[in-house]
Amino acid sequence: MKRRFGYTTANNKYGASKVTFKGITFDSRYERDRYIYLSHLQKQGKISGLHLQVGFKIIKKVVKLVPTQLKTKIRYDERVVEKEARYHCDFLYEENGRIIVEEFKSKMTAELPDYVLRRKLMVNKIYNHNERPNRTTWVFREVIYNRDKLTITDK
Repeated sequence: MKRRFGYTTANNKYGASKVTFKGITFDSRYERDRYIYLSHLQKQGKISGLHLQVGFKIIKKVVKLVPTQLKTKIRYDERVVEKEARYHCDFLYEENGRIIVEEFKSKMTAELPDYVLRRKLMVNKIYNHNERPNRTTWVFREVIYNRDKLTITDK
């Protein structure tokens, strides 16, 4: 673990170095830089309510009822077949009356099959949320960095 310029770094499984900045651990220095940028926007009043690593349930748990014979009756107990699946976005904030769920990825990790599936499930959840009347609009924002270039896509 290296300590430089007021933050510490450690290795990550995708080659990025984890960075701790002001007591917050980020998966990469680019994600930390994005946090600093969003914090600056919040201070300017362009966005509000910046949160990190907010979790969403994208698939509910699967349970089955298992009968248990007691002396005089049968009791049904719930057994978990599959645990729920959760999605944790990097940033969540409000911008122009919309809730932005933002994911910050490198070009390489944005193409991994497990991330693509989780992204699709989360976009589906957001679309289902937006179809209901009288709800605040949610937007899935994907920020992909490749070298020194950022690509921002709203879905």
